[in-house]
Amino acid sequence: MPGAGVRAMKRLLCLTAALCLCVSCALAQPAQAEPTVTEAAPLTGERTYPEGADPASAAYVYRYTLPQFTQQSPQAAALNAYFAAMADDMAAAAQVDAADALDVPADPAAPARYTELGYRMTASTADLVSVLLTSRQSIGNAETESWTATVFALSGVYAGQPVSLTQAMGLEQEDGAADTAESYAAGLVYGLIWQIIGEQTARQSGDYFPDLTRADLERALNPESDFYLDADGNFVFYIQSGVLAGDVAGVLTFPFAPAELLSAARP
Repeated sequence: MPGAGVRAMKRLLCLTAALCLCVSCALAQPAQAEPTVTEAAPLTGERTYPEGADPASAAYVYRYTLPQFTQQSPQAAALNAYFAAMADDMAAAAQVDAADALDVPADPAAPARYTELGYRMTASTADLVSVLLTSRQSIGNAETESWTATVFALSGVYAGQPVSLTQAMGLEQEDGAADTAESYAAGLVYGLIWQIIGEQTARQSGDYFPDLTRADLERALNPESDFYLDADGNFVFYIQSGVLAGDVAGVLTFPFAPAELLSAARP
């Protein structure tokens, strides 16, 4: 019976082969695949505190703009329901944010206190649509921005649902080895990003914090969810501002073409 090391090596080779097949198929597809959902007028809303106050004089304002799609398919209907549910959750979130904002003493010289949730479509193909949500918040003299991305499948078993990195890369295994595939995909990303951070630190660029470790990177980034797709088909991983580097660096982004992930997967 093969030992644990042999079985682990076989698992690694199987996962690498799966990634190779996934990337090869992606590269073989037309660059401008026809999207299966079409963007419609966005869903918008606004809450002011105190309730009913004019936005120009309110102590705190919460605004959101979320995507909607023309309902030409079940996938579009599922995406609309996802963001409509998110909009419903904004009311509860706004109350919490307002309480936090109003705990900060008002400063007449500071910007108005508000949170604005917006979005942009970063990719849309026949198989996937990628949405990047951006939240800008001003409380007192502090203005911050944070990102949240969701990639949806438009075809296959997950059609109409958000997908993880492992699912988007096609690395899921039918034999129940999803955890292994997930750790493998995340490991590829951590390795590539840590290499970039090392190179930038050696060039004294990037404004990373002193004594940064790979463990810090792994706490700051979940590759399975903290990514979006761009128009060129790259996987773009993001780390929130001020976590690994100074706030002046903003949100850190690390884009990788499928071929780069393929190269990292090779022994």
